[in-house]
Amino acid sequence: MTATRPDEPVQRRRPRDRKLQILCAARDLFVAHGFPHVSMAMIAEQVGITAGALYRHFANKAVLLEQVFEHSFAWLHTPVTGQDYESTIDEVIALVSDRPYLSDLWTHEMRYLPEEMRRRLRARMRAWNRSLVPGLRSRRPDLDDGQVELLLWSVQSMIANVGRQGLRSPPAERIPAVRDALRALTSATMVPTGPVVDRPTPARLPMSMRERLLIAAFEQFTKHGFHGASMTRIGAVVDVTGPNIYSYFESKEDLLRAAFERAMHALWLALERALADAPDAETALGGLAHSYVGMARYWASNAPRHNIGPEYARAVKSFQREYVAEWTALVLRARPEFGARQAYLRVRLGLYLIADLYSNERLTYHLTFTRNAAALLLAVLLTRV
Repeated sequence: MTATRPDEPVQRRRPRDRKLQILCAARDLFVAHGFPHVSMAMIAEQVGITAGALYRHFANKAVLLEQVFEHSFAWLHTPVTGQDYESTIDEVIALVSDRPYLSDLWTHEMRYLPEEMRRRLRARMRAWNRSLVPGLRSRRPDLDDGQVELLLWSVQSMIANVGRQGLRSPPAERIPAVRDALRALTSATMVPTGPVVDRPTPARLPMSMRERLLIAAFEQFTKHGFHGASMTRIGAVVDVTGPNIYSYFESKEDLLRAAFERAMHALWLALERALADAPDAETALGGLAHSYVGMARYWASNAPRHNIGPEYARAVKSFQREYVAEWTALVLRARPEFGARQAYLRVRLGLYLIADLYSNERLTYHLTFTRNAAALLLAVLLTRV
């Protein structure tokens, strides 16, 4: 072996897995901070390389995001093989346990992909979902096709909670809770699916232009994300153009805060109504579940995630904590044997379920969607397994 002289430059070889290191670092940063807030320089620093070296692997951040998705969801080409429900659950939980980033990446960052790639990924997810059907049918052979589809996406939502960032609990606690919720889902009493509406009937809007803008903001934030929804686009939905929109709201951040506060007030009023009208906790939960599903289309997916200011962030977290605590108290009164921690986790899993179901717009075209979604929510909250 030839020794290197002290004055001879050391040749460093590029690690074979450098591209994988970059993909993993980018993925984790996108999930933690959101795609718009992550720069190529941040990714390079995370990997320990220069920005120039990073650009030799990926032309730009958009290309990198596409490759992150291709790598992260490559498993969609491998269908589930379980033929009964319990083995299907075990197989899928094992699949996602080592991939805690999947849910947040899919839910929050997919909107920044090109439309064609989004369609392709959703088609692959639908195909993979079909491999869950034999296991689900073994548990619920009585369901019609629409009920099966809704239940399939509910199963997928529950599985996503194995790694969802917002569900702050250790794996030893969260995985048994997810498993119980997956079993509970199959006990839901659903109504026959009924007809499908080709496209939703346009909603009747209030006369107030401020209220119209709030409704349009919810729709646009849901469809395009906060950064993808411009004030111009929001105004165009309700025919407010140019600087006129700023006579109602000073900025997009101001509009987001107003929309969020509107949702908070509506949710508190619905909770008060459910409590006032019910003779017991289980009945109150039934009324609350149906009212929540009815208004969750825009609310559930619009809770701000990034760069909303510390004071506003504290207000958001305070509301979420207090609101979930009210649901948890009702579940605990209806099912005292659950204990406080299990009741809390059931509530968090159930509320995430509704947000996830609304993210698949096709499901909502069934006239019975809100009734069946509420039944699935109540099954997660109350079923003893």
